[in-house]
Amino acid sequence: MIRSWLAKSAAALATATLLIGSAAHAEDAYPTRPIRLIVPLSPGGVTDMVARLIAQSMTRDWGQQVVVDNVVGAGGTLGAEAAARAPADGYTLLMGTVSSNAINASLYKNLRYDNIRDFEPISLVAIGPNMLVVNPSVPATTVAELIALLRANPNQYSYGSTGVGTSVHLLAERFKTVTGTSMTHVPYKGSGPMTVDLTAGHVQLSFDNMPTALAQVKAGKLRALAVTSPERWPTLPDVPTMAETIPGFVGISWQGLFAPKGVPEPILDKLSAEVRKILAEPAIKERFLELGTQAAGNARAEFAAFVKTETSRWAEMVKISGASVN
Repeated sequence: MIRSWLAKSAAALATATLLIGSAAHAEDAYPTRPIRLIVPLSPGGVTDMVARLIAQSMTRDWGQQVVVDNVVGAGGTLGAEAAARAPADGYTLLMGTVSSNAINASLYKNLRYDNIRDFEPISLVAIGPNMLVVNPSVPATTVAELIALLRANPNQYSYGSTGVGTSVHLLAERFKTVTGTSMTHVPYKGSGPMTVDLTAGHVQLSFDNMPTALAQVKAGKLRALAVTSPERWPTLPDVPTMAETIPGFVGISWQGLFAPKGVPEPILDKLSAEVRKILAEPAIKERFLELGTQAAGNARAEFAAFVKTETSRWAEMVKISGASVN
């Protein structure tokens, strides 16, 4: 009986060793089939364009298709939830955003994923500021002049946002709080309709996302007063930061690559190294700047810490705004 038990144990050990070896080989060979890259926002936006640049480069380097899948709805929550519920095998990834993986944690009362617990952060991909822009009819050419104008004319001006709880909305509410000004909030369903009304003067100002705002500023349809990055933007050295007038006023939009929780460490490390390599390419850096964002790239642990800090930072702004989504 003992011999039989020993024989069975030896067989089980051999099988386990074989399985472990097979798993290790699979991780080394990754990827062996196409990868699905979920984008939680509509095609054509900066997140979609950034994701497609990364997907094309990964496909080139690995010889396996990385297919972008736009899973749209509910402020990015549908796409993020789909990624969180996917198998933890490295073949479903998420191009998360400041909304899907930071703001929504405090904005949505019934969020069906945890932005910290349910994901493996791989690397920060892109980072960019919002831009305070005004319609040219607004008699203010600096942030200080705008503050004075709003204080002298309470609730006489309105600001547009790309929706309740977006960075565009939350930054404006923070601005109102720290400056003691009052404006009327006009939320839109995305940048397109808001930009139409902003350039037409139906709303007078916005803390719009850089890619959208920059195009209108270059066309002379909007006036840039400041950017919300910690330092002046490389391609706009003459536009001051908000912090130059209001110390500590910083708010950035970003995209980052995530995997579902539980993906094996070797695969995560391979993904992280590949993304950082791509982001270091001069052509990628240049293209990102053209889009109004900046190629980032960092270690997994650093990105994880960044997400936690951002979640706390935006939770404070959500609280200030009073915004909430069921």
